[in-house]
Amino acid sequence: MIRFLFFGVLIVLGAVIALAFVPLSTALKLSGAPENGVEWTAARGTVFSGGLDGLSVNGTDFGNADLTLDPSTLLDGTLQYAVDWFGAHGQGSAKVSVDTGRKLTLKDYVINLDLEDYERAANWIRQTGGKIKLEGPAIQFEGSECVLAEGVATSDVLDRNREVLGSGWSELRGDLSCEKGKLLVPLESENANGTRFSSYLRVAPGAPGKFEARISGRISRTLAFALPLAGFTRDGDAFVYIPKAAPKPVAAPAAVVIQE
Repeated sequence: MIRFLFFGVLIVLGAVIALAFVPLSTALKLSGAPENGVEWTAARGTVFSGGLDGLSVNGTDFGNADLTLDPSTLLDGTLQYAVDWFGAHGQGSAKVSVDTGRKLTLKDYVINLDLEDYERAANWIRQTGGKIKLEGPAIQFEGSECVLAEGVATSDVLDRNREVLGSGWSELRGDLSCEKGKLLVPLESENANGTRFSSYLRVAPGAPGKFEARISGRISRTLAFALPLAGFTRDGDAFVYIPKAAPKPVAAPAAVVIQE
């Protein structure tokens, strides 16, 4: 019996040692990551710990990422990694898994997107900067379509643009959801004067989108004068910002729609 147990331990130990030397790129290819639109220019390390440079998902560039394997998911036949991502348009962390059913899942995610260098952001946002933070238990894409979204979005855009929009705004935030295959990020706020700022960010990996912004409700004479200078146009009793160009998709959200 002791010999049998010892032999069994040797087999398990040998399997673990062999697994430890499997290149990360090989493990991800076997998991079906390329078939799910996940690509990279260079892979570092092994299946247990490594990194990807030039990471992209369905054609959308995400920069670089460091990965650490979660061994508990191997019993289910799934590769799940703790991922720290950093790119030109932000950074974040999440537990990420890809399965052969073309599903890309993010769990316990915290993502900070930087709008300062985002091509589709309004000039007044790019000049003063601004961030959008996504945080929650789960986001899931099947192919390029959003099928599950749980979490909250917040932004400091209004606080950073007090010279244009004034002060006294409530927190700019909203609950994430999926809408027609896109990840929907609603951002809404209202100030003490009854001026409303409402927005919807729509994004899917590799898909282009649009950016609009709407300010409605009670709009002061000073704000009505400043908004056209910031690129807004009048739409009835409201003001709307719509960019003219639609550049190729980037790592930051490729679509923002803001409406009442």
